Amino acid sequence: MIRSLILGGILGGLAAFVWTTFSWEVVGWHGKTMVTFQNEDDVSAVIASHATKDGTYILPAARPTEGMTSEEKKGMQAAVAEKMRKGPMMVAAVRRGGFGSFSQALITQLLSLMAAAFLLTWLLLQTSGLGYAKRVVFLAVAGLAASVIVDLPNWNWWGFSGAYTAVNLVDFTITWLLAGLVIAKVARPRTN
Repeated sequence: MIRSLILGGILGGLAAFVWTTFSWEVVGWHGKTMVTFQNEDDVSAVIASHATKDGTYILPAARPTEGMTSEEKKGMQAAVAEKMRKGPMMVAAVRRGGFGSFSQALITQLLSLMAAAFLLTWLLLQTSGLGYAKRVVFLAVAGLAASVIVDLPNWNWWGFSGAYTAVNLVDFTITWLLAGLVIAKVARPRTN
């Protein structure tokens, strides 16, 4: 089992990395779902002057309620709800110092995909009686489930576009279908 976990994690992660690199850099469908600001330099300057640290920001944001009376809390929550209703609304990851090292990001991505492949290999090893094709489908559905868990709530609550969400759903499924071809080959669940 340990050998299967290691091989599934490494080889499945590599397969996922190859596909995701191809998907982003050659197919380019992710980038086509992104929109740009009309005056990026002005928006960047506002973000730089108002985002005090790296992090995930939300607009409108509720202030901390510590020390507020229940009436003050209700008033603040009503004001935020009204701002959310009117818009604009935004969730954004801010890196004040820029992107940093592209090669470091690639290494982190590869290691993340290997960790995911390791976990999916472990899940596959908990099954029994599945042939090769069904093991591959099991992993593809696990990839789709992961995307549903993350991407549909982001579409619902934060307004991520339908196109962006659809591309992620399809891409996650393809990623883990292709990685599943490798993982299912090297990780053979127990037979009962």
